[in-house]
Amino acid sequence: MLEVSRTQVVAAPPAAVWADVADPHRLAEWYAFCDDVEVQAEDRWVLLGSWGSQRSAVTVAVTERREPALLAWRHVEETLDGRPAPAMSAETTVEVALEPVGEGTEVTVTSRQVADGWARGLAIRLLGKRQIGAMLDQSLTLLASRHPA
Repeated sequence: MLEVSRTQVVAAPPAAVWADVADPHRLAEWYAFCDDVEVQAEDRWVLLGSWGSQRSAVTVAVTERREPALLAWRHVEETLDGRPAPAMSAETTVEVALEPVGEGTEVTVTSRQVADGWARGLAIRLLGKRQIGAMLDQSLTLLASRHPA
């Protein structure tokens, strides 16, 4: 399994940060992986964006929602340019945890990929860790910019 996690303090209370994190319509404003979100149901969203030069659509199912502390989802389906994406992971999950710290909120975003076989696991570790880490760093910077000190 590959786990990539990033943490940043946001200068707002957890309830204010939760409003951005838990609203799928705001996800594209801070989650660097997606440019837009289609809401299929309350706990099923399609994250639209890019992966390299290809357009991606990732259908996610919310697996945990504890306001204002934790939102987690798992990838249900992934496509690139409208075709099924190569199955690199048997399972991908994302967790956004909020913890009060002083007058702000410590936000930790964690992405976990369970590889679909040892060869794909090696590829995920070699290629994905840096790219996922950079995306999580960018996401936290965008989220923090929504709540300036």
